[in-house]
Amino acid sequence: MPPSPTEDWQPEPEPQNELERLIKQAAEDPSLQGRMFRLLMKAEVFTYVPYHPELEGEHTRTTDQGFVWCTYADKDGPFAAVFTSEAAASFEMRNVKKGGGPRPMICEMPADVLMGFLNDGQTTVRVMAAGGGTIRLQPKAVASLVAGEFTGDNPPSGSGEKTAVTLYPVPENKVPMKLKQAIRIFCARRRVPIGVYLFHQMDEATGEVPGDDLRVILWLRHADPVFYNDFCLMAQKLTPRHLDFYCAVITSDDEQAVTFLQTQTPLWPLLRAE
Repeated sequence: MPPSPTEDWQPEPEPQNELERLIKQAAEDPSLQGRMFRLLMKAEVFTYVPYHPELEGEHTRTTDQGFVWCTYADKDGPFAAVFTSEAAASFEMRNVKKGGGPRPMICEMPADVLMGFLNDGQTTVRVMAAGGGTIRLQPKAVASLVAGEFTGDNPPSGSGEKTAVTLYPVPENKVPMKLKQAIRIFCARRRVPIGVYLFHQMDEATGEVPGDDLRVILWLRHADPVFYNDFCLMAQKLTPRHLDFYCAVITSDDEQAVTFLQTQTPLWPLLRAE
């Protein structure tokens, strides 16, 4: 016989919106992470703040005025709790009550504003969605999110001094299977690149190829910061930790790079044997 409901009992809520459904899906499919972060930064989110009667209702506050939020901890350490729906924030309150202490208030604000407050170089953020999806962002990741590096709003600059390096192609059978399949599916769905090429860099001092890096060159039809952003999020997630990941973009107006790539075999698209 199921336990009798108590005053605080409530069923776990289902995902309330597209973002909450996407958070759960992106945990299994890294190709969705760019879209997930873009939706997150455009969403209204919720957090816990210490209870003060004067805070009830609507208020305007700037980052210069500061903002106080509640901090909690789990097995991975302290974090600020951010919720992607009021249902998720209300449901999690049951665990706050178990911990004792004063009950916090639920505060709603735009995600880009809240993340701006939380971007203090010290705060880890745990984003929690109805339905069980979670994202944990360390302080550096919070800073990257606020800077637009996870959403495609701040594409890498092509300026700066270029250094000539010697690249050696990574044989297809040496590319991790999950990464190889993910790249091919990702590119086939979005059809932005002309080709995707994988290399190791030679150590110029020794003439050897350590094989401890993975350097991807995306030959794109045109500059596409969103595609680049989403591709890098996916590929970095699936690259083994012992490999340093790098990604560069060229377009067809870079004649020297195009000439080089035309002598190489792309990982995508698949080329038919003659």
